[in-house]
Amino acid sequence: MSCRVAFASMDGSRIDQHFGSARYFQVYDINGGEYRHVETRKPPAKCQGHCEGGFDHLLEALNDCDAIFVSMIGQSAAEFMIEHGKRVFEAEGAVEAIIAELAKKNILKEINAD
Repeated sequence: MSCRVAFASMDGSRIDQHFGSARYFQVYDINGGEYRHVETRKPPAKCQGHCEGGFDHLLEALNDCDAIFVSMIGQSAAEFMIEHGKRVFEAEGAVEAIIAELAKKNILKEINAD
């Protein structure tokens, strides 16, 4: 089962950015225990702390992702993304360790089941 996941991370090693102000998202394809880095995405800089103009630009940048991992996400941003079919998670730690946990606990199956 394949899943595309985005991590709010400057360099791809750790989740280190808040959803609304994330400068980079590291996008990975994960299939079972295997994964590969697809690309680094830099969404348009529209939010500086609070995102008064909405989250459409982030939805567009992450439209093909099944799940998004960030260090923090506000309630309105989370609700917006969930309403548009995206799964969002607050997490901290190394990206590779989180990918390993996703595969180990078969969480990707649950993400794609919806």
